[in-house]
Amino acid sequence: MREALAAVAALAFLFSVWKIGAYAFDGYASKKTYGEIRSVYYGPPEELAYAPPAPNDPVPHPASAEQRAVNPKFGPLLERNGDVVGWVRIAGTRIDYPVAQAEDNEYYLHRGVDGERSAAGSIFMDYRNDAGGTNRNTVLYGHDMKNKTMFADLVEYESRWNFENRTIVEFDTLYAEGKWEIFSAYTTSSSFDYIRTEFDSDEDFGQFLDAVKGKSLHASDVEVSAEDTILTLSTCSSAFADARFVVHAKLLPQGGEGEGDNRE
Repeated sequence: MREALAAVAALAFLFSVWKIGAYAFDGYASKKTYGEIRSVYYGPPEELAYAPPAPNDPVPHPASAEQRAVNPKFGPLLERNGDVVGWVRIAGTRIDYPVAQAEDNEYYLHRGVDGERSAAGSIFMDYRNDAGGTNRNTVLYGHDMKNKTMFADLVEYESRWNFENRTIVEFDTLYAEGKWEIFSAYTTSSSFDYIRTEFDSDEDFGQFLDAVKGKSLHASDVEVSAEDTILTLSTCSSAFADARFVVHAKLLPQGGEGEGDNRE
């Protein structure tokens, strides 16, 4: 009997060691992959030449069917994965990733930007959003990884210092570069519908904005109205079962910056 219990305990220990090792290796591989991708994305312009598909060629993503001009720096990423629809970065954090989009919100939960299985998954856009960022609320998702990758740093916006000093999200789509100013950050459950992408009217959207701003952990002087376009960043939280941590930001006029533009 003792031998059997010892054998079970040994197997359980070995399985735990294997799981920890697999997680660590997955994290290492993920960091390496995204490091390579960043070097390509931020590389010299002359290395980012991209020829748009010919009329009879398959387009890399449904959104490009509108024949909008694709920013050349996304060319190498589109060649690597046609599901890439943008790039998100918050200075002063480790959030600096390509954004993918699939036909549902499940595919990139456990697949890296190359489509390979990965515990870290990818940063991805809600499948209901237009890839060009034309919706009133564009929603991006990412895991809260223990190794502080992906959207783990979003939870740092529980801190008022981060909320006041790292206020700008840089989110570029394939077709336009944009800066977004954070106006709300809070913990909620998935039962609160903060991921709405369509609204019946300006009044409906205005009520939504009032609701998400009212939930913020910190007061904000940033004014938002039904005329604005917003970006929603969402990750899981360990605060309670089914918890989510959410950050909302509004699109600034071209070239505009908020007063607390990621000061250190």
